[in-house]
Amino acid sequence: MSAPESQPWADAPVRPGDVLAGKYRVDRVLGVGGMGVVVAATHLQLDQKVALKFMLPQGAQSQALVERFSREARAAVRLKSDHVARVLDVGTLPWGAPYMVMEYLEGDDLGSVVGREGPMPFERAVDCVLQACDAVAEAHALGIVHRDLKPRNLFLTRRNDGRALVKVLDFGISKHKAEGDLSLTGTTEVIGSPYYMSPEQLKSARAADERSDIWALGVILYELVTGTVPFVAESVTALTAMVLQEAPAPASLVRPDVPPELGRVISRCLEKAPSARFPTVAALAAALAPFAPLDTRELAARIARIGGGDTRPMTPGPSAARIPVTGSTSVGWSEPTVVIRFWIVAFILALAGLSTLKLR
Repeated sequence: MSAPESQPWADAPVRPGDVLAGKYRVDRVLGVGGMGVVVAATHLQLDQKVALKFMLPQGAQSQALVERFSREARAAVRLKSDHVARVLDVGTLPWGAPYMVMEYLEGDDLGSVVGREGPMPFERAVDCVLQACDAVAEAHALGIVHRDLKPRNLFLTRRNDGRALVKVLDFGISKHKAEGDLSLTGTTEVIGSPYYMSPEQLKSARAADERSDIWALGVILYELVTGTVPFVAESVTALTAMVLQEAPAPASLVRPDVPPELGRVISRCLEKAPSARFPTVAALAAALAPFAPLDTRELAARIARIGGGDTRPMTPGPSAARIPVTGSTSVGWSEPTVVIRFWIVAFILALAGLSTLKLR
């Protein structure tokens, strides 16, 4: 992880040059929160740049927070997707604070990118969300629900060939179905970022399942293409009431050039009833694939293999065939293709005829 250094050193209990766990030299502070610190560091023996995250002493006093910290590491280690930040090491610092070491990423989170640059081109926005879907689909296949998907937790970096690479961060409040850890979350406790939380998650954190993550992915896509979230309010109470009772404004009302079918994909993610949303991340990915860059569309097939389930896209409306998608390929046969396939079939039939003659 990486971010512009914005916090004063006075907020962090470490300084540049400090060595943590006997092998990680602190280079600079990347962020300081209420309970934790993230620093850029260098592994002294390997000369490898890493991001090291550790809890502040006050946070380490809470068993629930320590467990969530450990859960983030366990979740990330289980996920093999290229779109998850790698956890390289874990341990406990001398003063009792748990830490984890992650790969160091150059770039910025999508929240900062949209705040700085405004709405994205459609292909770029869909590209980012499809890459996030790859990580989320694998998590769901392992029984892990993220519960805090938002642009700030999607980190935009670059591959070695210069292409954009999105990494999903922060599985700290994820729910692991197989671990029996529901005691960590009270029935009425609200966990997550309210702007991106589904109606059922706002009512009860325990009610959040895979379809709550699909809601969040819909909100993220809405924000990437319009520059704003679908529900805006001055208080959490007012926001909750809007999410529970009001229909979101269609993305096309905020940005008129949103393709109708893409708008319908976003709207389906934001259905109040979980059963009305896409049933799986694989189904969402299949619906998004036609709007993605060519080199990202293969992700939809990969996601289908990871998660399985219903991958059928929505039935397109009358205007869907007229939606211009840059770089798209037609699913119908063009005239030259039909001619080529005709001759291939004819050739195969001819061979079959020759084989029959020989048998006689």
